[in-house]
Amino acid sequence: MPPSFVPPLLLVAATCLLSACATTTIKSTWRDEADTAGTPQKIVVFVAVKDENLRKMAENRVVQSLPPRMTPVAGHQLDLAPELEVDTVRARLVKGGFDAALVARLVSVDKSQTVVPAQTQFMTDPMFWNVGPRYRSFYTYYPYVYTTPSYTVENTRVIVETLLYRLPEGRPVWTAISESINPQSSLQVVDELIKLISKKLKTEGLLPPD
Repeated sequence: MPPSFVPPLLLVAATCLLSACATTTIKSTWRDEADTAGTPQKIVVFVAVKDENLRKMAENRVVQSLPPRMTPVAGHQLDLAPELEVDTVRARLVKGGFDAALVARLVSVDKSQTVVPAQTQFMTDPMFWNVGPRYRSFYTYYPYVYTTPSYTVENTRVIVETLLYRLPEGRPVWTAISESINPQSSLQVVDELIKLISKKLKTEGLLPPD
């Protein structure tokens, strides 16, 4: 085995460890204990991002994940911005019969780099695994010594805030802050968030159980 050879599986494992292998977690939640309205009857979904195509895709996927009896509607279908603090937006939602709004807001996308230095590794000859090193010379083992070159790992951290508002008041009764590490795509973040947020809201009695 040439000294410069780097086993592909080793590089994959190292990269996976350093990048934490894309995961989304809920970092914190808050619940208004005074809220006793229970499960919303008609809910509108907003995803606050600049990319309009991403917004539509994300809102549609959230709507598809919600129970039909909640009559979920995507905000872009109403041609409304996710600004629940604006009286005109709130008035239109109330007029449409909505009693709740689920809003997901992209807080930040942070990027960083980690430099992994070159490292020398030792791999014994499989034919002599049962023979101790004292019986072998350095030159005999040399072909099984290899060096992994230095490389740079890109890390991405996505923070999203999700809020559930009651209407007509327009006040938040539940919030969650989530963190996604090294997602492969926006779709992955959306799908992982849907599962986590749905589970949390069901636990809080804000979504009907399965």
